[in-house]
Amino acid sequence: MTTPYPALFAPIDLAGRSLRNRIVHASISTIMADRGRVTDRLVRYYATRGAGGAAMVVTEPVASAPHQTMPSRPRAYDDAELEGLSGWADAVESTGCRLIGQIQDAGRGRHIPGRNLAAIGPSPLPDDLSWTVPRVLSTDEVASLVDAFADTSARLQRCGFSGVELSAGHGHLFHQFMSPLSNIREDRYGGDFAGRLRILTDLVAAIRSACGNGFILGIKMPGDDGVPGGIDIAMACRIGRTLADLGAVDYICLAQGAHHRSLELHTPDDHFPRVPFLPLVKSFRQSVPEVALMAIGRITDPAEAEAILSNGHADLVGLGRPLITDPSWPEKARAGRAREIRYCVSGNMCWQRVVNHLPLACDNNPRVAEPDERTGPVTPARVARRVVVVGAGVAGLEAAWVAGVRGHHVTLIGRSAEVGGKARLHAALPGSESISSVYDYQFEAARRAGVRLELGTEASVAGVLALKPDAVVLATGASMIWPRSLPTALQAEGWIPDLRTAIPGLLRTRGRIGAMALLLDIDHTEATYGAIELLASRFDRVVVVTPREAVAQDVPLVGRQGIQRRLHALRIDLRLLAELHVPADFESDSRVEIRSVFGGELQRIAEIDFLAYSTPRRPDDELAGPLTAAGLPVHRVGDCRIPGTLMAATASGSEIGYAL
Repeated sequence: MTTPYPALFAPIDLAGRSLRNRIVHASISTIMADRGRVTDRLVRYYATRGAGGAAMVVTEPVASAPHQTMPSRPRAYDDAELEGLSGWADAVESTGCRLIGQIQDAGRGRHIPGRNLAAIGPSPLPDDLSWTVPRVLSTDEVASLVDAFADTSARLQRCGFSGVELSAGHGHLFHQFMSPLSNIREDRYGGDFAGRLRILTDLVAAIRSACGNGFILGIKMPGDDGVPGGIDIAMACRIGRTLADLGAVDYICLAQGAHHRSLELHTPDDHFPRVPFLPLVKSFRQSVPEVALMAIGRITDPAEAEAILSNGHADLVGLGRPLITDPSWPEKARAGRAREIRYCVSGNMCWQRVVNHLPLACDNNPRVAEPDERTGPVTPARVARRVVVVGAGVAGLEAAWVAGVRGHHVTLIGRSAEVGGKARLHAALPGSESISSVYDYQFEAARRAGVRLELGTEASVAGVLALKPDAVVLATGASMIWPRSLPTALQAEGWIPDLRTAIPGLLRTRGRIGAMALLLDIDHTEATYGAIELLASRFDRVVVVTPREAVAQDVPLVGRQGIQRRLHALRIDLRLLAELHVPADFESDSRVEIRSVFGGELQRIAEIDFLAYSTPRRPDDELAGPLTAAGLPVHRVGDCRIPGTLMAATASGSEIGYAL
């Protein structure tokens, strides 16, 4: 088969083992193991990526030594799990895909609040996020850990794995040993560059001794950890040069960020450019040309991957989040069907779930690890019914196309002439464009499924009943709640809009609008901060008032870090733990007062050109009662059921599409 991406689909050999193309599923935790045991769901997740065309998949970190007791990590150090590990390897390798187990220890690193009292590390220095101070490993304990990791690697080899990857980036334990900022020990595992690197070089030698040369050994290491005085690209090249000289490493993958304010570099979002770390990859390639190099970091499109490979910048491309979203990304690209790929939106809600120890899920793929994840709905409806979906946002679109594929006769009514609903508005804000891929995919899927689209139409009870539906899906969204701190008399006047109502006018206006904008933020989700960046481009000064103790509290940490950094750069005036008081004659007076939630004096702000609020939402479900009274089964999805995230919207739409 001729492919439009010849470099991407050229085979390559690693450790004498052939890979059918250059696409690697980069490691990400699934939280699908059960008390350390390999489960059917976990195996299905990885086997589905292999069946979708990936040449190699790197597992989530496996439990590689007895002290790693997290129940969500498959126990690879334990002979009691040989059957589960062997079944996992067989399921993936039988698809023609290489399975690589990841060896990792977080050390002192921790993403969530609270200290890790079981943390280990090279030195008694705190983690830069959780401030955990680890128990310092003795020289003998480090050597024992190396032996345990090598034993686990040999066990994985016996079970049919093609290799292992040592996770020495992201601020994890090996990274902590390598960085002069976290390793101040003076024994053989510290003291100078060679000493700091010794835990890794010893482990490479031990794995080669235990597993031989026909076993793939990869290393994920920092290209630039973003920590002043840590590991920058110059030191990364020096580390890479040392590893290459060992002659025992088959590939190197560069990762960015650490357990620090630079954690956001780990999973770059839409505020980063496409393929943001390519300059680091190119620099590293010049220093270490002889070892296969894997590029990772917001590579979402086949054309991007092809350019990296065809220009010789790397030999492999690591796709983590894109293959969560669409496990058939490789086979669609190979067949020239890139337009059919369900694209990653880089929102990092997948990351948020796994760090909170919840099973992996995706904004744009509600069927992660389900049996029909690659094929789509394969079970037709028992009886074809007339289904009316009211609302053309992402929840309604998902419900409509899934129900249509299953054989129902679906009519979708949308108030706007365009699909997407509030997600379309969000996608127009700074750093949010990728969200458009959600409703773009759904729209095409709905058309292919034969869904009848009535856009630009206001749904009414009479209009819905006229269609004689057997069931109705309400996907009518939600509206922001009027803040309790504002006078109710002003609500009817319309002088203070909710942020969603105000955004379209701001987008239509180009250039400076006025001197000062003020926003009351009780929402704390991504769209609010995209709108604040938009306000900063239209007003000389932006003041944000929130009763909460910090901003972006409902955003994943990796995204919250970027928001905080950008708000600082834009000089946004943040008033935390504050309440907003607005006089009843605001429109003519244009002044407000701010006071701490704990009381005290009021501070007056005058001459405000723009004032809006962003708050939690209430469902717009006014049609539900009358339609139910008319005897129709009514199903609420998305924000109409309960206001939530993009992930919740697509998931609820999918759920009802399968249930009808």
